[in-house]
Amino acid sequence: MEKHLLVAIGDDYASSLSLRYVHGFFSRRDAVKLTLFYVAPKVAHHRARLTAPAPSPAARADGGPACQADANGLSALEKAKSWLLDMGFPKDNIFAKTCRADQGIVKDIIREGEAGLYDAAVLGRRGLSWFDEMFSDSVSHKILWESLSFPIWVCRNPDVNRKDVLVCLDGSPQCLRVADHVGFMLSGEPAHDITLLHIRENGGPDPAPFFEKARAVLVENGIDPGRVRTKTLASENPSQAILKLARSENYAAVAIGRTGDRPQAIMEHIVGTTSLKLLRKLEGAALWLCK
Repeated sequence: MEKHLLVAIGDDYASSLSLRYVHGFFSRRDAVKLTLFYVAPKVAHHRARLTAPAPSPAARADGGPACQADANGLSALEKAKSWLLDMGFPKDNIFAKTCRADQGIVKDIIREGEAGLYDAAVLGRRGLSWFDEMFSDSVSHKILWESLSFPIWVCRNPDVNRKDVLVCLDGSPQCLRVADHVGFMLSGEPAHDITLLHIRENGGPDPAPFFEKARAVLVENGIDPGRVRTKTLASENPSQAILKLARSENYAAVAIGRTGDRPQAIMEHIVGTTSLKLLRKLEGAALWLCK
């Protein structure tokens, strides 16, 4: 079945990370549709108004701040589309869309993702320090706390030589939705196998039922059982264990369920949940996140 991804495009280098990841991950590029999506940030309009004299109506029509933002978006989209064509994606499978920021970049991406019924939204990120990530206005950071009805892929410094997907299970409904998403995306895509992972703390439940349910979901999506492995690790620090395994085994993606909403206390925000810790520290592989 054909997949359709919403790929967020920006003006800076970070936007190319999403393109590089999608290109490196899929071996059957004819089975993937890509909509390249550019949101002209509000700050561009605001800064232009502060630094430039008020233009006449005619000047606005020809080259005002809004027109300049639109021109930036069209240029970024054309460059991205051209690169994808050079990399072997069929022309008929690539679409481009731009809009002016309405509710903010994050909410505009979410609105488009929901309206377009995409299978996932793909975001690129550069490597930032822990402190910068905590306090920056990062799109991929903020989008974690929004109410999402579709999966997101966050690509930080992706390594195109990696393969396979690590699916993290804890028995929650979110994890079964993750397994369903992974199964759908890898059906008909032979380049990657799947590892089901459970991090077991002292006295934790037997993971066998988690694995059985996830396997059934994958098989329903057409995944050959021979492509699925299971692994159980004992650790009191799930995020650290996941990061270590993803690095040592060179996984192309780590798929995890996001539970809860915004953190209720400042210490929870500072310490971070497992998914937030992975967002900050996972490199080489993309983080596939489902709620």
